[in-house]
Amino acid sequence: MARRRSSGITSLAFNQNQGCFTCCLTSGLRVYNVDPLVEKAHYSKEELGEVSLCEMVFRTNWLLLVRARRPCSLMLLDDQQRAFKAEVLFKSPIRALRARKDKVAVVLTSSIQVLSLPSLQRVALLRTPASSRPLCSLATDPNAVQLLAAPAHRKGSLQLLDISRAVKGAQSSSPAVVGCHQTDLVCLSLSANGAKLATASERGTIIRLWDTGTKQMIHELRRGSDYADVYCINFNWSGSLVCCVSDKGTLHVWAARGNYAHVCAPAASSTRALCAFTDDSSAVVISEDGTFHKFTFSAEGSCHRNDFEYFLQVGDDDEFLH
Repeated sequence: MARRRSSGITSLAFNQNQGCFTCCLTSGLRVYNVDPLVEKAHYSKEELGEVSLCEMVFRTNWLLLVRARRPCSLMLLDDQQRAFKAEVLFKSPIRALRARKDKVAVVLTSSIQVLSLPSLQRVALLRTPASSRPLCSLATDPNAVQLLAAPAHRKGSLQLLDISRAVKGAQSSSPAVVGCHQTDLVCLSLSANGAKLATASERGTIIRLWDTGTKQMIHELRRGSDYADVYCINFNWSGSLVCCVSDKGTLHVWAARGNYAHVCAPAASSTRALCAFTDDSSAVVISEDGTFHKFTFSAEGSCHRNDFEYFLQVGDDDEFLH
């Protein structure tokens, strides 16, 4: 969800292969490469206004964004030409965006609409509970199942829909519903190939891993004993590792088969943050306070922070890379 912070950051988002991230600001938009940390694009408030949401499409020139003054409008920006190419208006504000190379899922108040890229034609519709957080995840591997995960109407449950089988303009085949937790979902994530799903409830003490084929739980990963607000869960590209960050300010990393875990602290303040993998032995955390943290870890259990920066200060010399 987009939020206004003292840093001016309204929202952050990694791209699908976790090699870049977008930073939406009250003063425009910035796009960063993760490793090394380099600013790749910089848009001023005069160009875009206040940007509340932005989703990259891998490392292509397409940026999907929502501006604060037009919260019901989805814009397709061509970063190479620095020009808008398409726009779609919805009847309610856009709460979140998730994209793969050929589609984007647009999270609205009580539904998720799936649009094709780059035409922005609707290809699927999924009804969701209006009171839930704007949760949504897509399987992003172009060669794998086109799976979408989102909250279901029953508390603690989610629904899985194969959007490749959807009929234009309507919800076609019924989604599969999986009961995951006894309390409300606060975070969920699909692996890139859609084979695994990770979920967290409002208790935040455990992360559950699910096999999307059998709809069975395969592991419980212990985050801690105290209740926590889980901000982000992410898999590495192969689905062999899982990371998580919460309001406790720590980064957790597990093997997806459940046989080892790492706790890296401090990863960030209690400010809302996101986590991602740069490879199979390192992870990064970006926070809405403008901080960037990089950690390395090993199967033996060691975990070290080896980089810390204020990413908003990167590129302030105006030597931007496009």
